[in-house]
Amino acid sequence: MRWLLALLLCLAALPTFAQDAVFEVDALNEGLPERRDTLDLSTPQSAMETFLFAVEDGDLDTAAQVLDLTDMPEERQATRGPVLAEKLAVVIDRKLVINWRSLLERPDALDANAASDDPMAGKARKSLLIGVLELGERGVAIRLNRLKPGREEPVWVFSRQTVNNVTALHDAYGPSRFERSLPGWARADAFWGMTWWEVLGLPLLFAVAWFAGETAWRLLGTGTRRWSATIAGRTLRGLRLPVTLAVVTFVVQFATTNLFVVSGVVSKVLQPLILLGYVAALLATVVNLIEVALDRIVERDFEKMSAADAEDKRALATTVGAVRRVVVVAVVLLAAGIVVTNSTTFQSMGVSLLASAGVLTLLLAFAARRVLGNILASMQIAFNRSARIGDQLVFQGELCQVEKINFSFVQLRHWTGTRMVVPVETFVSEMFWNRSLEEQAMQRTVELTLSPRADLDALREAFHDIVAGEDEIEPKEDAVVRVVSHDAVGMRVRFEVPCPDPATAWDIECRVREALIGAARRLEGERPVFPEVSSIDAA
Repeated sequence: MRWLLALLLCLAALPTFAQDAVFEVDALNEGLPERRDTLDLSTPQSAMETFLFAVEDGDLDTAAQVLDLTDMPEERQATRGPVLAEKLAVVIDRKLVINWRSLLERPDALDANAASDDPMAGKARKSLLIGVLELGERGVAIRLNRLKPGREEPVWVFSRQTVNNVTALHDAYGPSRFERSLPGWARADAFWGMTWWEVLGLPLLFAVAWFAGETAWRLLGTGTRRWSATIAGRTLRGLRLPVTLAVVTFVVQFATTNLFVVSGVVSKVLQPLILLGYVAALLATVVNLIEVALDRIVERDFEKMSAADAEDKRALATTVGAVRRVVVVAVVLLAAGIVVTNSTTFQSMGVSLLASAGVLTLLLAFAARRVLGNILASMQIAFNRSARIGDQLVFQGELCQVEKINFSFVQLRHWTGTRMVVPVETFVSEMFWNRSLEEQAMQRTVELTLSPRADLDALREAFHDIVAGEDEIEPKEDAVVRVVSHDAVGMRVRFEVPCPDPATAWDIECRVREALIGAARRLEGERPVFPEVSSIDAA
């Protein structure tokens, strides 16, 4: 029984040993003075605090104890260690924003509050990532590792890989020649992790960038006005906004990369903004150049677009507009992917977003459902061609012409010359008459209420004379007169007018109605044509 009890106790203790994750080394920093007993490197947070406080107090020898100098000869550790500690402190201060919540006050760095779907939930850690900095064409990690030298207690120190990259990182992100030439008060800390030269110099930098962008905008504007009627002028107009964005972004990037290096807090804001600036310039270039191409290949005169023989032009304009929207959506998604994958700010946010992906997905889906619905509906209109650019419609009882099909709305040109803006979802869910779809020829009707004693034969003859005098009415043999109803007031007579296409139908209908009323007035002397006012009032 004793051996069985001992076995059970050993098995129960195995998880505890397994969680004590460390990197075992023979010795650590033997070339440095022996660590003081009061030096606390037992947890990631205490190690980082010890390093930063020691550098702030000017105690670089103590700060060097937080570095893994294994790859350095022992005889050089005492002299090189403090120098590397100072350089690493400068890099951290200028380029990293430390997430203190990830530096747990536990020797094993186990996060007891991690979500169950976190791959590191309930696991001890022996290495923590503080941040990643770009060095040339690769990313360099700043890490804290948990080392156990011989029989000593485990300690958290900056990894030897991090220490080996300190000099190169300091050369890339340390003070530039411009900064070293500034007086001491300008390099002193101000607030929010910034120095005084940043507080005073960044507004000046943005003013210079704005001036450069304004200059580019005006120069391209001059070229646009000079060659406005040519393809070069239209291209310059399309490039005006993206070139201005690119110039402003380049000035900010060049100044913060070559002239001086901003601190970590400012860098975390500027880095995604610079990336967004270039991506926005690329997006604007693609969209605007597509617009220039549309001006070249698509007819913009809506009078010509609505003609009977412009079927192919309407189809082309609608298809090209749909392709433009597809390209815009693709470029926006690509741009968002580039920004998210290349910006360390968004990369660090990604962990938090993934942790709450379920709730976030629901919120985004609810917020974006109308937008996505409108985009898909606009694609549906474009590809099934139920309404094409230039088509004449009767929508909600109004005669109008399709002028634009956008992401979220359809722009209709009312017959009065005003514009109707209809949400895409409303447009696709309601019935409308498309006069330009399939056959162009159509019958327009003029209905008149006439007296029962009116001479229909004389009025029919007058109608056919009117039709014969209208060159645009074809075929003339389809023009007929029908009595469609009657009541105590009179009879309703419908005059059917054949029209070759919707573009001219409205004008033809109005002219025929005017001529019919005039002809009826001329026949009024022999017999009454229109009902008497008294009979209408009585009815």
